[in-house]
Amino acid sequence: MLSRKRIPLTWITLLLVLFMVNAVVAKKGKHHHHDDDDDEDDDDDWSWKDHDRDDDKKDDKDDNAVVGPIDYKTPANEEWLEGIDLESAVGKVRPVGSGICEDAKCDGTDNDRCFESCGNIATEDDIYGCRAAKTWALTFDDGPSNFTNELLDILDDLNVKATFVVMGAHAKLYPDVIRRAFEAGHQIASHTYSHSHLMSLSNEEIVYEIKATEEAIENAIGVKPRYIRPPYGEADSRVKNLLKQMGYKVLMWNVDPTDYNVHMMKDGGRKIVRSFDKAVDSISNQLNAHKDLGYISLQHDLYKQSIKQVPRIVKRMKIRGYEFMTAAECVEDDEPHDRDTRAVLLNAQTVETEEESKKKHSADSVVSPAQENSASSSYSVGFTFILALVGLSGFFA
Repeated sequence: MLSRKRIPLTWITLLLVLFMVNAVVAKKGKHHHHDDDDDEDDDDDWSWKDHDRDDDKKDDKDDNAVVGPIDYKTPANEEWLEGIDLESAVGKVRPVGSGICEDAKCDGTDNDRCFESCGNIATEDDIYGCRAAKTWALTFDDGPSNFTNELLDILDDLNVKATFVVMGAHAKLYPDVIRRAFEAGHQIASHTYSHSHLMSLSNEEIVYEIKATEEAIENAIGVKPRYIRPPYGEADSRVKNLLKQMGYKVLMWNVDPTDYNVHMMKDGGRKIVRSFDKAVDSISNQLNAHKDLGYISLQHDLYKQSIKQVPRIVKRMKIRGYEFMTAAECVEDDEPHDRDTRAVLLNAQTVETEEESKKKHSADSVVSPAQENSASSSYSVGFTFILALVGLSGFFA
């Protein structure tokens, strides 16, 4: 039997062991975490917040967006042809490459013949720029992509609304991204399903390109777009006849930084920003077909380098007094989407809200691993404290 003199040493040793065990348990609980916290992403790329930084000194190895694997074969549904007068859309099918001319004048006399070299002749209904001075619409083609959420974060931070000209095939791949953009107040426009040269397609194929994109967008946000940008800007009278029958307005541009050609260059970012300055300074802007007072610029949310320049572009243009808005807003159109299907979206949002509420209620009733660790640590401390009291009471008895 232990003597009274040895009791303090025994209990002190026992207490030290218990505290060491408790410390190990607490340490494990502290370092065990899940991915649903607010930690920074492993691939953090928020250097765009430093507007004065020269990003051109740094190459982006992963500048190209990832948008696959994906099937670019355009769906065909003969029901989509109903109500469209295909015979009224008269014109020749122009194979890709047939509109390239070595000696093109591009003065209006040969534009239709040399449409790939010059661009088609602008019609009165085509939208090239904003109507009012000091107005600007940023537009982004070919998305959405795995970079589009980063662009949406930037636009949220800048409090700027833009126009996303989306492909139907990509809309199927990233419906959540389109939904986020739409719910944030950005305009959604069509860019066909597979980015085909529309003038090289038959009348039926053109309808399929548009209707398949409508379906993909409507499935994502519940509404159909009323604006379309023909890929490569190619659309003759035959194509425009069909687009108009389907209720579309042709959205072009009068500022093109050609990010698709320069985004991979070391000074690509600088070239992109400089093109905006040149447009404002009225330096060789041949794209302003209607001599609009405001601007609609064309970028792509496929290239990270182009996305990273948006804060610099917005800052520089705001200094010059420009206000940013969607393409529809800058031509004083308050209905950029088909309002007939808007009820579908509202209903979908209501269902989604109810589901989120149920999930939150269910989550509140479940004890998380962090809470379990905290409770375990509390029990261990409490147990140690009780043993300490028992030991001291035995010592002083």
